[in-house]
Amino acid sequence: MSGVFSRLFRRDPEGRLPRSSQPGDGFSQRGRQREREVRIAVYDSLGTVPRIVDVRARNYADLLNELASKTYSFAHEKGGRLPFVAIKEIVENLLHADFQEAVITILPDGNTIRVSDQGPGIIEKEKAFLPGFTTANSEMRKIIRGVGSGLPIVRDSMRTIGGTVSIEDNLKRGCVVTLSYVSGASRKEDALSDARLPESHEQKGALENLDEILSDRQRRVFRVLAEKGEAGPSTIVKELDISLSTAYRDLVSLEEHGLVEPADASGKRRLTAQGMTYLARLAR
Repeated sequence: MSGVFSRLFRRDPEGRLPRSSQPGDGFSQRGRQREREVRIAVYDSLGTVPRIVDVRARNYADLLNELASKTYSFAHEKGGRLPFVAIKEIVENLLHADFQEAVITILPDGNTIRVSDQGPGIIEKEKAFLPGFTTANSEMRKIIRGVGSGLPIVRDSMRTIGGTVSIEDNLKRGCVVTLSYVSGASRKEDALSDARLPESHEQKGALENLDEILSDRQRRVFRVLAEKGEAGPSTIVKELDISLSTAYRDLVSLEEHGLVEPADASGKRRLTAQGMTYLARLAR
């Protein structure tokens, strides 16, 4: 599974940050990445001791890939519904804390995940959810996007399923980011209603028209993008077993309808705000 998810993380060919002499940046004096370890605590019951899985690596891109894929797998084995894109983004946030005393906690139903650290923390928590606010430096951008889009994506993807994301100060220093989804048909329906952006009559009509315009295959392509966060034609081909030209045409069509937008110059697409609204409509 980690091989599938690894394509979602941007990194240089070696997956390493450039040499740096700055203290406390995770590098040795020779410019090599120091080994980092993150502990995953998986609770089968709140009344029992959690299962502990320690994940360690010197290559930070590989470490983030493995943490995201393992966390997603453990949570969904328990019946959790948290989207991979949200899990991936809050795991990537550990890079800002240099993985200091990082712990990922998965509660029994798999629908609550907490990612904690003892890094510098997040002082202006509300601004962290606005696009463009970031503390990522040039070294971090070799591994993650670092453009201040992570937490906004998390908030939108969690709202789409009727879930929440919160940031709190850790006990001594650092922060705790919590993803939570409360199951139940009525709860989900109410949350999806709250999550949708206000729609004008024109917007509502446009979304209703999409139900008739989009083919079943195009809706499947759309759902793959929603699950992956970002995907290009090659990923669509592998997931849906369709031709490359068909995958490309479907992505272009979804873009023309305003549901997706280019994520980078490689041909990958991601959901737009209207796409998030349409996803909530499909989930009803």
